[in-house]
Amino acid sequence: MLKRLLAVIMTTGLVCTVLTYISYTPITEREANTMYDSLGSTFVSYVIFALPIILLSGFLLDFIIGMIINRSSTTLAYVPTVLGYGVSGIVIASLLILFTTKDAFDLPLSFTIAALTAMIYYSLSVVFHRLSQHAH
Repeated sequence: MLKRLLAVIMTTGLVCTVLTYISYTPITEREANTMYDSLGSTFVSYVIFALPIILLSGFLLDFIIGMIINRSSTTLAYVPTVLGYGVSGIVIASLLILFTTKDAFDLPLSFTIAALTAMIYYSLSVVFHRLSQHAH
């Protein structure tokens, strides 16, 4: 459980850092008389929205995909599982966009971010699981 929680926190931090970097407008490029958020407040805003989604969907995906795909100790099981997480991330993003907003979205970018986030979460979970096995 602690390994999964650590994976959630690290995934959230990594994804939110990248999104903050992408969406931040440097001071030299800002327009006059326009309000901009600071780097820190942008990051915190992303974390507030992303952390619960990654936490709930990560644990849910662990349960569902764990039942569908037999997790063996071989490296070959990693590829179908990580792809399953990517597809599940796209499904979750589709549901969130469908039920929570009427705004126009850049769907390919949104789906790519969702899939990569799910895949990063799973990859970090595997790393932490293997590190804990070697520690004992």
